[in-house]
Amino acid sequence: MTQRSFARRRPREFDGTTTAEQAVFDATERLLADTSLQDLTVAQILPVAGLSRANFYHYFASKHDVLVALVARIFDQSYGGEAPWSSSPGRDRARQMGLSLASTLEMWSQHGAVIGAVIEHMHSQPAVGAAWQKTFARFVDTVAGQIRYEREAGRAPDGAPAEMVASLLVGAVERTFYVSTRGLDPRLPAVEDIADSLRALNEAAIYGGRVATDAADADPAASQISVDLPASTTADDELESETPQAILKAMRELLVDCTLAELSVAKVLAKAGTSRASFYFYFRSKEDAFVALFRHAAVDVVAGLRGLVDIDRSDPEAMSELVVQWLSLEGFTGPIIRNAVHEWPRLPELRDEYLTAMTAMETTLEAVIETDRARGLAPEGPPARQFAATLLWAVERAVAGSLAREDHLEDLQAVIGMVGTVLFASIYGRRAERVGS
Repeated sequence: MTQRSFARRRPREFDGTTTAEQAVFDATERLLADTSLQDLTVAQILPVAGLSRANFYHYFASKHDVLVALVARIFDQSYGGEAPWSSSPGRDRARQMGLSLASTLEMWSQHGAVIGAVIEHMHSQPAVGAAWQKTFARFVDTVAGQIRYEREAGRAPDGAPAEMVASLLVGAVERTFYVSTRGLDPRLPAVEDIADSLRALNEAAIYGGRVATDAADADPAASQISVDLPASTTADDELESETPQAILKAMRELLVDCTLAELSVAKVLAKAGTSRASFYFYFRSKEDAFVALFRHAAVDVVAGLRGLVDIDRSDPEAMSELVVQWLSLEGFTGPIIRNAVHEWPRLPELRDEYLTAMTAMETTLEAVIETDRARGLAPEGPPARQFAATLLWAVERAVAGSLAREDHLEDLQAVIGMVGTVLFASIYGRRAERVGS
């Protein structure tokens, strides 16, 4: 992969090797270690790079242009000739896919600040999003080719389209490494903790289960046992009066047809029929009001996963039905969740609430996995703490991609169906033989 593979808007054609470009790359990466891209300015980059403003704009149109070129360089350096797409589907590609996970782990360890900035701005900056999607698509095509090869060879069962499964798996790598690098999930404190869980997820998603050496019989009562769960997330009771409810109702309705970024406080006020002073009496900003909307929607999402406790978890159909109910985004919930999954990495106001909801769901899934392993219903595998987090971030990224209408994920209902199958295979699926045997 070269920098020409990225969508870029450079004043001239450069290959990223000039002394000035290298200085800008190095300065930007150093600064991103302590400063978000949102707060970073060209004026801050110049003295660190030792360049004048004229020199900077000779090579780059903006800080976002720098980011696109910088991440291209990082991918070139990290994969080079050992990229998994450099071989045909089969044993060699399977081997290179394994090697690429190690390369990805090292890349995130060394350059997490840069790639994290891309993740945070891929939905708000079209050039950044286009660049990342080109890279994402290349990994998806590679994994999908291998999935089709394994299916044609009779080693993997048919299922969701190969490209859809591959999108889930590539997205899982993106999201889990992001939250780990940014220190956002205590269950994934270091990228090294993710590798085993990702391998288990890949094995389950492609082959229908994980290699299981334990032969314990399942306890018939396992599907109905009690588990210790976190307290349910609760909505904010301080906004129940007429005025804030009118504001939130107006905002909820407006988000059906526009994004949070496009929405203005003035539009909300006009629809709610209230004054600016009233709005700012209850909310600090439109983002603050959106957090209140999300908090309410999150109550239902978190409660939906808690339904795992009550179903027959030995039944894949029961799991699929539960997932459909859990991820139902009908009515006004859909636009709220759509905006939340795209904006939370970028908005500090939303991030804490979003992570609180994810933590509650991770705790539920972790408890279920640990209990069902102890009862023999689920085979042993990666530590339940890391595995639960990895699975849920994989689901979260697949839903985010679907709501953004990314390639191969446009059909939300099909994505939800795949999620149910993959979750069951990841937690309960058993394979007698190792991959490639």
